[in-house]
Amino acid sequence: MSSVSSNILELKNVKVVYDNVILALHDVTLNVPKGKIVALLGGNGAGKSTTLKSISTMLASERGKVTGGTINYDGNSIEKQNPSQMVNMGMVQVLEGRRCFGHLTVEENIISGAYSRKLSRGDINQELEKIYGYFIRLKERRKSQAGFTSGGEQQMIAVARAMMAKPKMLLLDEPSMGLAPQLVAEIFNIVKELNEKEGVSVLLAEQNTNVALKNADHGYIIETGKVMLEGTAKSLLNDDKVKELYLGISKEGRKNFRDVLKEEGKKRKKRLING
Repeated sequence: MSSVSSNILELKNVKVVYDNVILALHDVTLNVPKGKIVALLGGNGAGKSTTLKSISTMLASERGKVTGGTINYDGNSIEKQNPSQMVNMGMVQVLEGRRCFGHLTVEENIISGAYSRKLSRGDINQELEKIYGYFIRLKERRKSQAGFTSGGEQQMIAVARAMMAKPKMLLLDEPSMGLAPQLVAEIFNIVKELNEKEGVSVLLAEQNTNVALKNADHGYIIETGKVMLEGTAKSLLNDDKVKELYLGISKEGRKNFRDVLKEEGKKRKKRLING
């Protein structure tokens, strides 16, 4: 099977620069297999949001650009695409911070996600009912003004609105940010259900390593614009280095992943020298 047919998304050695001077990503290589959930993990400022925006072609609005490497989505290079073309190709990004239209109702927000599909009113109602099957909480609040809903409900609105575009692929940026654990669990359950029942591939940028890996198939850990480690979600959850750095704090306090890898390299070198 060719790589084009098995992966919906492929990034190879991607570099991103802001304002022609700030190097935000300097070597990001990752794949998202069709129909899978992949977690992109790392601390604040690691390059997760930049990676997502380079894929959805939203960098230009922030004076950023891809200056090296390749990004292929669904067998096509995205080099010459713009964000609305990416939506038409079936890729939708849910931006960090939810960003609902506060003055519109919950239902109006969700319907706005279908603007690119030119649906009849009957089709919209049908799609809405399907969406409400996943987002039961939103069905109850459908006539409420979105600005008066909770943070968790606004995050659900953002995902529901994205699903109205009928995506092949969802890019989710920090969906758990600022939410109570119970709501985080609820949102991740919905994402998993959408992945399984609708076949949507998902690339998920998250600081909450534990919850992300428990719901993903594969994971990549990024630090200072470079992928430091990758593996199945299960193997990363059981990795001592990941446990120490991302799932808890070691006795010596928080460490940088790069430093840990350097230390390991030195120890290996020492062992080889000492025979």
